[in-house]
Amino acid sequence: AALQAMNASALDGESARLLDECRVEALVTGNVTAADAAAIAGLAGGALQSAREPEALPVRAEMELPPGYTVWHIDGTNKEERNNNVRLEMQLPLDSDNYVYTALLVRILNPKFFENLRTKQQLGYIVQLGSLEGDCLLSVACTVQTEYPTEYVRGQIDAFLDEHLSWVESELDEAEFARQRAGLASNLAEAPKNLFEEFSRYWVEVAKQRFDFGRRERRRAAVEGAELRGLRSFVKEKVRLAPRLYVEVHSTAPGTPKAS
Repeated sequence: AALQAMNASALDGESARLLDECRVEALVTGNVTAADAAAIAGLAGGALQSAREPEALPVRAEMELPPGYTVWHIDGTNKEERNNNVRLEMQLPLDSDNYVYTALLVRILNPKFFENLRTKQQLGYIVQLGSLEGDCLLSVACTVQTEYPTEYVRGQIDAFLDEHLSWVESELDEAEFARQRAGLASNLAEAPKNLFEEFSRYWVEVAKQRFDFGRRERRRAAVEGAELRGLRSFVKEKVRLAPRLYVEVHSTAPGTPKAS
């Protein structure tokens, strides 16, 4: 109703109000000089001469999960969607070692997770295991979209992790570890395929206010120095003790879930 009552004149002066206090960050890549980049950035600065610099930038922060094992139940909003969704996050502090071993662990377990829960058990069409990187926290994340009861699927995810974390701790051999390490290091060493990809890598550092443009290369070097015993210690001392949060979205569509 409010939108229907608006007209063009209602937006007069809105841009000035919206940009009264702002900070502009610009990144220019490609076949340009420093002077060219400064001139391009100056176009924006000239258009915003009346804008005031914010006294402080927003704090980039994340919420830590509560310790232990938490399950959060949510009802779905689409009355026609028969699928439930089970999402797990295991949270870790973000540092160089945790990044390296999280990336290796996910690389090793991801295909096994898909093969077990998707191919063999056929729990759902969307079955994923990956990692998330925030500003100060990492997460190992598992997602299963399923018509089976969420508590059953949660149990299968836990069973997979128990079995395969034990396998990493005691049975994963040096040859397989070295193969996965080489693959990850190779991915990190890849040059950008085009200007957009190059720009995106740099812009992440600007957007996160890190300006650490050598981060990717240091990570590649850290991966090359990783050892199997380090991965095993990481699993035992950090992953197994990491807080787990399950978010279970329950279908509200008519009918009953598949029998487990």
